[in-house]
Amino acid sequence: MKRTLIISGLILLVSSVYSQNESDGLLFSRGDVNGTARYTALGGAFTALGGDASGTWKNPAGVGVYRSNEFSLTGTYSEEFIRSNYYGNTSETGQGKLNIGSFSITGVQDLRQAGKWRNTAISFGMNRVAVYNENYTVEANGVNASILDDYTNEINEEGVDWYDLESEYPFDLYLLWENFLIDVKPGYTNQYYNTSGLSPVDHVYNVDIEGAKRETYFTFGGNYDDRLYIGVAVYTSNINYDKTTVYTESFDQSDTTINLDEFSQTFQEEIDGRGYSFSLGAIYRPVDALRLGLSLKSPELQNMEYSFESYNITVEDEVAYEVLSPVVIRDYRFRITSPFQSTLGLAYTFKKYGLISVEADYVDMRMTNMRGRTDSDPFTEENSATETLLVPTINLRAGLEYRVTSSIAARIGYAAYSNPYSDQVNSNGAFQIYSLGAGYRVDQFFVDASYQYRVSGERYTIYDPAMVDPIELAKTDHRITLTFGLKL
Repeated sequence: MKRTLIISGLILLVSSVYSQNESDGLLFSRGDVNGTARYTALGGAFTALGGDASGTWKNPAGVGVYRSNEFSLTGTYSEEFIRSNYYGNTSETGQGKLNIGSFSITGVQDLRQAGKWRNTAISFGMNRVAVYNENYTVEANGVNASILDDYTNEINEEGVDWYDLESEYPFDLYLLWENFLIDVKPGYTNQYYNTSGLSPVDHVYNVDIEGAKRETYFTFGGNYDDRLYIGVAVYTSNINYDKTTVYTESFDQSDTTINLDEFSQTFQEEIDGRGYSFSLGAIYRPVDALRLGLSLKSPELQNMEYSFESYNITVEDEVAYEVLSPVVIRDYRFRITSPFQSTLGLAYTFKKYGLISVEADYVDMRMTNMRGRTDSDPFTEENSATETLLVPTINLRAGLEYRVTSSIAARIGYAAYSNPYSDQVNSNGAFQIYSLGAGYRVDQFFVDASYQYRVSGERYTIYDPAMVDPIELAKTDHRITLTFGLKL
């Protein structure tokens, strides 16, 4: 029943606000460069290195590089700025967040008395994989077409009778009907007009997103003859994602064809989930200075719960009239299976002077799959859209570390994540990260710090692109990370 309502209500603005689609599959299947300060300073290029909490999360073979027990804790402060452009109107918003980026406990068992196996190690920890943190508002005055015009065009093409609006479009069109924003033409039951008037309208559109994805991992690995390191890891992830969008139109009060002052539509969605996956990894040293790393991560099975509600407010002669959706979705359950991911890395150490590390991921986002909890809920349209709109991606990361002294190191890094959308889609999912950092290490403890500058962009339309200009967003994220570790 709930799934039927979601599919039947898929129209215009609300289609980008609620209902599960290929964007959800992509959003919860992609990661970022988050974790310890050393990991982030080196651009996340740790597949061939190991010996770091987030590096071990990335490639479980990295746990075999440890020579002693270790505890580490990472804190991160991030501040995201979004610069928007809508009908030539520009604005900038920013907000900051403080969180725990990672923690880990690693235990090492010395095996040097048992042949060429030098040691085994286990590690337990958490890594903050992705952060969902956005808030912005765009405005435009004198737009020639109202969203009500687009709603009217679409519903006239559908030919839905007015008495079926509550059951088929309970989140948007039914609310417009109840608040007299759309009505049927005299003599018809399925042909509509709207009350937006003849004059241009003013737009205000606000988006507020909060949430994160965290992965808890348990890793086991070993070191064979200081040449081959192998490991396996199991992961459980926790996902929380809250999004509220409010779209408001204000009308020209000199327009004598209408009585409206303004109306607004509010959509609120919440997604919570838990995922399960595992990975295998290896690091090989053909010569002392060179390391080759390979990590293979299984598809992640994510069990999701989805909630959604909406309401409409119309203001007429300074009196507000509110209509709530007759349907509220609570904890609708569905599943996402993320794609298989492979990562190949190479690192070269310059004796005591430092190192350079590079790596690449290959992820075929078309393999993202969504389905309901029953066979009668196959998500056929969403999976078809995934295969059509998404493409394979290659993500690149690189880092350079220079040892200033035996205890102090300086680092820089870069990461480039390619656009997972095909050319026919406006949304740009590509982003780049520039990073730098420093670290201080002695036998008993270490302290690392890093700074990241993340840049990305997005372009989309609120409704029919033939009627309205696109919203263009330029996003910059500044992150400061501090890691403190103890050698036990």
